[in-house]
Amino acid sequence: MHSRGRVLRFAAVMAAVVLALTGFSSGRHHSSGRHKSSHSDSDGGGGCSSSRQDHDSYSTGGGSGSGSGSSSSRTRVLRDGSVRLVRCATRTDPYSTAEVTNPNSRAGTFKVSFSFEDKDGHLLSVEYPEVTVPAKGTETVRVKASTALLEHLDHCQVEPEADRVS
Repeated sequence: MHSRGRVLRFAAVMAAVVLALTGFSSGRHHSSGRHKSSHSDSDGGGGCSSSRQDHDSYSTGGGSGSGSGSSSSRTRVLRDGSVRLVRCATRTDPYSTAEVTNPNSRAGTFKVSFSFEDKDGHLLSVEYPEVTVPAKGTETVRVKASTALLEHLDHCQVEPEADRVS
């Protein structure tokens, strides 16, 4: 009988370890990635298993003890912004312009990728300006092309997503 008690105790400890390592929590659902749904943040309907409708993802800290996952240990994770090219630099106006949109519910800084190419599609230059965009807002970012670049520039492009910096 003595060994049966050890086996049961070992099984209970292993179950607790498995639950701790798999992120078992007491009642709050937290996803490690972006919650996927077919509705926009503004429609307020369905799609989430919790009553909280803030779709910014969270990273939770802490271990398996009580209190892990409390609001004080949560950190908001910003999503990447979207970018739209407004205009490419020309000899009369040497600035390339793009609009960066922030999908997050707080302000963030984003890095935009502008690439400049000649008429044959050869890459002449790449610029990575950063821009701070207000929550749910849009901000304009401009990059000045040098005179030497303008002599060979045929077209420019932006990456459709701006990497979040902070």
